[in-house]
Amino acid sequence: MGALPTTEILQQFPSRSPVRLAPAPRKAAALPLGTILVVMLGNFLGPLYSSVANVAIPNLTSAFGSDVDTMEWVVTGYMLGFSISMPVAGWLSDTFGRRNIYLLGIAMFTLFSILLTCAWDTTSLIAFRVMQAVGGGLVSPTGMAIITDVVPPKMRGRALGLWGMGMMLAPAFGPWIAGIIINANDEWRPIFLLGVPFGIAGFIASWIVLPKSENRRASVAAFDFVGFATISIALVAFLVPLTQGNRVGWDEPWIAESFALAAIAFGLFIWRELTAAAPMLDLSLFRDRAFAVATILRGVLGANYYFALFLLPLFTQDILGWTPDLSGLILVPGGVLMALLMPISGTFADRIGARALVFAGMVLAAIGTFAFARIDLDWELSRLTIVNLLRSGAMGLLFTTLTAAALTSVPKNRAGSASAIVNTVWQVSGSLAIAIGQTYLSSRIWLRQSEVAAGAVLNRPAVEPALQHLHEIVTQHGMQPSSALVMLAHMYGQAAAVQAYGDTFLLATIFTAVAIPLALLLRPQKG
Repeated sequence: MGALPTTEILQQFPSRSPVRLAPAPRKAAALPLGTILVVMLGNFLGPLYSSVANVAIPNLTSAFGSDVDTMEWVVTGYMLGFSISMPVAGWLSDTFGRRNIYLLGIAMFTLFSILLTCAWDTTSLIAFRVMQAVGGGLVSPTGMAIITDVVPPKMRGRALGLWGMGMMLAPAFGPWIAGIIINANDEWRPIFLLGVPFGIAGFIASWIVLPKSENRRASVAAFDFVGFATISIALVAFLVPLTQGNRVGWDEPWIAESFALAAIAFGLFIWRELTAAAPMLDLSLFRDRAFAVATILRGVLGANYYFALFLLPLFTQDILGWTPDLSGLILVPGGVLMALLMPISGTFADRIGARALVFAGMVLAAIGTFAFARIDLDWELSRLTIVNLLRSGAMGLLFTTLTAAALTSVPKNRAGSASAIVNTVWQVSGSLAIAIGQTYLSSRIWLRQSEVAAGAVLNRPAVEPALQHLHEIVTQHGMQPSSALVMLAHMYGQAAAVQAYGDTFLLATIFTAVAIPLALLLRPQKG
């Protein structure tokens, strides 16, 4: 039999559609943990040095033969350096590459941390402190922009949670470790060397790990000198009187003049950024509801966070008489809880959206802050720590969720500007909260002391037994009878101060509670 043609053979079988192989399942994108951990390390440095400086002020004052008012510029100058460099970080990273600017920021921060230990007078100390902060101000927003670049939107919450862990751990451990150093050797230089190993390790790791693709230039726009000048003038003219007004008196003419200058400069800045072809900060981002609401709430969060970070150590040291290391210990468990919750809340935010988490977090933050409004002399370390854990848990829910919500719709070519805005709002809000807290606390102490003095009539039933008891005590110890009156005045003054601290925490509670409805403007879940 002759061989059948191929066509005849094929005709004997039913026609079938061509076999199509199922496409291989697409592998889920992996989280770039190396990059995230590197920028988390850099994000640890700025808050670390911000929180430890207050502990060193008495030692610096003694070492340089200066006064407290002058040495307060070590803190104020750091805040100004951060606030001025943050807005320009977005343009720099977009123009010269995020990797380059991130490395520059860490290098500057580490170098000036070392130079601080070599300061020969107060001028050099403050100058090095400002330059240290300028470097730190470049690191935080640039690191956030790098994460926005390299992490897919659906994984961004978890990534930002890991990134933010450094920012929350540093203020928790910083004052405690600084207090231990001061108590051990009464020397200020080791405090400024505290972060140098982290800075060196962070620079080396960043050089190796950060992708070279982050050196690309997202834009080649000309530098907005007018925008930079106006925002710098506005921030300096606003923050300097804000931090110094309580010391020199709010009725000083230059205070009002400086605030007026700040308002004018800020108005000019907004006009410039909305009309410029290539603005330094892209304020049109606020047209996106998610970005606007999340950035505002993040500012409220920053204010609440720094408010308590300022008040708690002050209360425990000035009122309860604790040492700096014991006072700093209160913040450690709360910082650890925040750090643990941040990647968890970020993961949930990726899955269910921001609205529910932010609403719950804001309510818890208000409750936790209100609990401190009942603070008293009989509060022990355990009670202070537990109440702070409640408040810190709320911070852990909010920080990552709000950061992810602000950046979720931001395109990569605007990530630098968005990160600069978000971080600047956080920094300025914290500075504003500390300044308002100082001023309000002082005014409430004066008012409460006046109320106590008006009610402390010596022959009143509530006062006379207490005074008699104090007389017995001073007599037993061979002290002058007049010492009983001094002790009674101290007791009433201390009671008035405690009430004033409660009033100040109540103010923070109201400020937080008023912002809760804004959470409902966020999207309930991601589309």
